[in-house]
Amino acid sequence: MKYWTKSILSIYKYLGRLSNALDKIILDVGKGSNSVLLMRSQTTYYQANKIIELMDRKRKTINLKVAVEEVMSKLSKEDRRLLTLVFIDGVKSDLVAQLFGISLRTFFRKKITALENFSTRLDKMGFTEEFFEEEYSKEPWMAPVYDECASKNIEDDFTLDQSIINRVMNRMSKVNVAYNTYI
Repeated sequence: MKYWTKSILSIYKYLGRLSNALDKIILDVGKGSNSVLLMRSQTTYYQANKIIELMDRKRKTINLKVAVEEVMSKLSKEDRRLLTLVFIDGVKSDLVAQLFGISLRTFFRKKITALENFSTRLDKMGFTEEFFEEEYSKEPWMAPVYDECASKNIEDDFTLDQSIINRVMNRMSKVNVAYNTYI
């Protein structure tokens, strides 16, 4: 579950933007149903199914965002601040330790504890590792982030390479309905 926890926290700040991108794509697909060029190559049935698929993806992004916010609200102020600084704001470990006025070694212990607390609360809400595997492992906006976390074998000082998330988000912003390059 630690890979999912770190992946979720790392991508959290992009979920609002992702949801907005999905809205735009859904609108473009709906508008495309009136296009003579698209009508020849795609049926209304195909377009309706594409809209349903995209709406399901949007549901997943919203549910994940709400779950993270709910879990964060139930954590201690210190855990919430630490996780926000490290995973959402991307602040380096040594600077976070300095901000907290603790040694780097103590910071790593606190970080592990905060991640465990976050993970436990997610699990209690029904967001288990199996749930994430089933719901999110094939999502093109989550899979690369999760794979990066898993491939790094997540050491205590692991910080996700933000370029992975940036590539996923850039790919999403370049969606081209005419060529069926949906997320």
